[in-house]
Amino acid sequence: PIEFILEVNSIGGDVLAGMNKAIDIAEDRFDGLVVANNGANFSVGANIGMIFMMAVEQEYDELNMAIKQFQNTVMRLRYSSIPTIVAPHQMALGGGCEMTMHSDVAVASAETYIGLVEFGVGVIPGGGGSKEMALRASDTFEKNDVELNRLQEYFLTVGMAKVATSAYEAFDLGILRKGVDQVVVNDNRRIAFAKAQARLLADKGYTQPAMRND
Repeated sequence: PIEFILEVNSIGGDVLAGMNKAIDIAEDRFDGLVVANNGANFSVGANIGMIFMMAVEQEYDELNMAIKQFQNTVMRLRYSSIPTIVAPHQMALGGGCEMTMHSDVAVASAETYIGLVEFGVGVIPGGGGSKEMALRASDTFEKNDVELNRLQEYFLTVGMAKVATSAYEAFDLGILRKGVDQVVVNDNRRIAFAKAQARLLADKGYTQPAMRND
């Protein structure tokens, strides 16, 4: 697998361009993609300062373009022709959380503080996180089952800007998926384990997911 290193704490256009380039290269020449780093944090999210400046200056076309670029990038992680693994550690907030939620498998360090924190500074998570929470709530419904209001529960997580204080708590908040995503206790093994997960998916005969239309 190819490993893509997030070099910065905040996610801007340069990181998104690098991510798309990494996916292009991986789809062409490799069997999988791992997004990870060994910095102090995985990512503190998108550049909120830039988002605020665009809003204050009413540069709505630029703002829409920036949001769309982020959405398109995380959806490429979801629907790539090769397995994509995101391996967060320490802080994985906002956009860093959204990237994690769109991978085929997340391999999180046990000490991962992850969540959609945008509401805490007055903006709605727009990089796919709100959509993903709604989708996951919908997928919990079973025909003829008692319909508990999971959507309200999931959106309270978003609206209260809840942050899981560990990878294990992230399962309870619906940020990590039980039976899919993995937790690594020894952070020194996180990236190696993520690569192994990519290799495993590739060796099983990974096929590109079909776009959902429901």
